[in-house]
Amino acid sequence: MTSQLLAGVRVVELTEVWAGPMAGSLLGDLGADVIKVESYPRNSITRALAATGPAAEGDGPIYERSPIHHLSNRNKRNITLNLRSEPGIEAFRRLLATADVFFEGYSSGTIERMGFGWEVCRSLNPRLSMISMPGWGVAGPYRGYVTLGSGLDAAAGHTALRGYPDGPMEDVHQIYHSDATGALTLVFAAVTALRRREQTGAGSFIDLSQIEALAWQLPGAYAEWTMLRRQPRRLGNVDPHVVPHGCYRAAGGEAGEDAWVVIAAENDGQWAAVARAAGHPEWAEPGHAWATVTGRLAARASIDAAMGAFAASGTAEAIADTVQHEGAIAAPVIGPASVLGSPQHAARAWLQTVEHRHAGVRLFPGFLWHVAPDAASWDRPCGLVGEHNDEVLAELGFSSAAIAELEAAGVIGRGYALPR
Repeated sequence: MTSQLLAGVRVVELTEVWAGPMAGSLLGDLGADVIKVESYPRNSITRALAATGPAAEGDGPIYERSPIHHLSNRNKRNITLNLRSEPGIEAFRRLLATADVFFEGYSSGTIERMGFGWEVCRSLNPRLSMISMPGWGVAGPYRGYVTLGSGLDAAAGHTALRGYPDGPMEDVHQIYHSDATGALTLVFAAVTALRRREQTGAGSFIDLSQIEALAWQLPGAYAEWTMLRRQPRRLGNVDPHVVPHGCYRAAGGEAGEDAWVVIAAENDGQWAAVARAAGHPEWAEPGHAWATVTGRLAARASIDAAMGAFAASGTAEAIADTVQHEGAIAAPVIGPASVLGSPQHAARAWLQTVEHRHAGVRLFPGFLWHVAPDAASWDRPCGLVGEHNDEVLAELGFSSAAIAELEAAGVIGRGYALPR
């Protein structure tokens, strides 16, 4: 059973890709009734109509088997609506009248042009809280600018900070920090709005700028510039104040031939632990050049070479376990398959076996939290296109005949037209 913290709260989601949809999933994990409204007949970005990217094996249309769509759209009910049509607009108005929270992720100004700005939403439902999460915020000179995670990471400075000193700026993986910060910030905003409604009886409007949420993840970088006029360097795996602090090639193991292990020692005690694990306790004895922080900082290259030799003496997993057992910091560098096979995750019941009509049985990552006495669960797998049209529209007062008319008119649908 899903957590009951937000039981009885209805959330309407009008977002795509990752940050917004993941926020909706997290609210669903907490027990909210999340209704995801997907555009129709236009398909969502993460519901590809052709094999332009990876798709899970299985039957049914390809847009029902998108990995990224599955991971960020659990514990929701899915409906489709053509919001360019008058009947679609009317259905959406009825839906908002029943909701507690409505959040949208279009570029600023778009939701107003669609006819659902804050004043309209408030008139429909005074207890409704609305969260707009455009990349740059609702107001300002960037009003109307369109962006996704890559643009936000770049504009916030995150792209300039990650990577290696001698590597090209554009050599970054397509994993964007702003997607995570945006999702979590929205959950915080939604819960805050609900708390305020308890105090005032009225809903709130929240202008959530995703880039501002990301910027507060980089206080050190901004402080370096605002107070010292110094731009932080790209460090790769190095920490300027910690030696050793690196990623070293190991002798293979579960991760395959190209295996690596991270080892770090923040202080003299941890360094003594690393020295014992490496079989050289004398490295930490008084009088040794490496026994102090200053000595290790001066001998970074030599210590890195010694750590490289130590790491190569065993598998990444074995080296990490030995160092951790002695009391220092180490972890194997692992890929997705190893994450799913982690005994730690298995012991905490983090991994979830999910059955989907078209993608089959899959093992998925679990939840951000365990909230006793409720146990979070993947009660609803990623919804099919329009899977809950009948159910939700009936709750809004539409008869079976009226729902059939909406479908016949193309206002709602249960699939997207595939290219020939």
